[in-house]
Amino acid sequence: MRNRLRICILLLAMVLVPVCAFGEDKDSGNVPQESHKIYIKLVEKISGSVDLVSSKISEALKANGWEVVGAFYPAVPDMCKFKTKVLIIHNETYWNKIYGVSPYAKFVYPLKINIYSNEQGTNVSLLNPLALNRMISPELESVSLETVKTLAGLLQGAVSGKNVTKEEGQQLDENRIPGIGGGVIEDNVVRIYTAKYKSERLVNTISKYIQRSLTRNKKGYYLVYSIDMPDKGMAFLGISKKELEKTAFSITGENRVTSKNSCPGIDHANSFPLEVVIDATDKNIKVETIRVMFRMKTYFGDTGEAAFVKHYLMPGSIEDEIVYVTYPDIYQQ
Repeated sequence: MRNRLRICILLLAMVLVPVCAFGEDKDSGNVPQESHKIYIKLVEKISGSVDLVSSKISEALKANGWEVVGAFYPAVPDMCKFKTKVLIIHNETYWNKIYGVSPYAKFVYPLKINIYSNEQGTNVSLLNPLALNRMISPELESVSLETVKTLAGLLQGAVSGKNVTKEEGQQLDENRIPGIGGGVIEDNVVRIYTAKYKSERLVNTISKYIQRSLTRNKKGYYLVYSIDMPDKGMAFLGISKKELEKTAFSITGENRVTSKNSCPGIDHANSFPLEVVIDATDKNIKVETIRVMFRMKTYFGDTGEAAFVKHYLMPGSIEDEIVYVTYPDIYQQ
């Protein structure tokens, strides 16, 4: 019954949802005031390897107060000869600013950098704080713009290549993702588990339990990073799955393949990993994630309606898997 309802909703969504055009290019190295798309490419045509660029960027981030809490190589499509590496970055000052405005900041954190290669060299792309934070509060425009400018300066200054500002991916102009299956972020939260009492020790116990569950799961999911902020009552776990990464990049790139860009889908690699949040800021401890259909429309909304129709069963099955691999003891079919 659940899957049949999803199918009906998704098919209706394909009729109603407008799809934004991909790839508005701005070749200026200056960050635009009205940057709305989910990804910003900041450097392209770098001659160094993905790993060399990653090392230089990691050093620059560390020297300027940003911690690289995770780094991983998402799986690329089978015929792709190129490589991507994603850095997950954490800064408590930035976190305090966005969480101080909205508790839903936990679903647009942390930021991620995609370092990937193609026919022209190595490229650097950032998840756009202006687009992400627009989903939770209009009051975060100045903080978001300041953060984009700071990170753009760090990333562009760390490596030698062509500095650009190319907005890519889904357009996010306000707090609502258009169409059925979208909506506002607060209506798309999946509660995986609730503990009716709380303590700092219990938050740690839950985090360790989920991490152990991931090591035992047989569905291919793995832990990418963890962020523990016990004094803030918050913990983040980033999880992913190689087959899911590969499939997502194949789908989002299949209609953009050209002779000069044979593996375009990996420019969306910093859509991964998926976040599971442990929140002890209220009277209970909540383990939560974002509804997968909403997440797909946020990070892959530019892919096109035909792809969504073709793969309409994916969001529900992924969501079920996330619940199962994080909390198998309370999972119900």
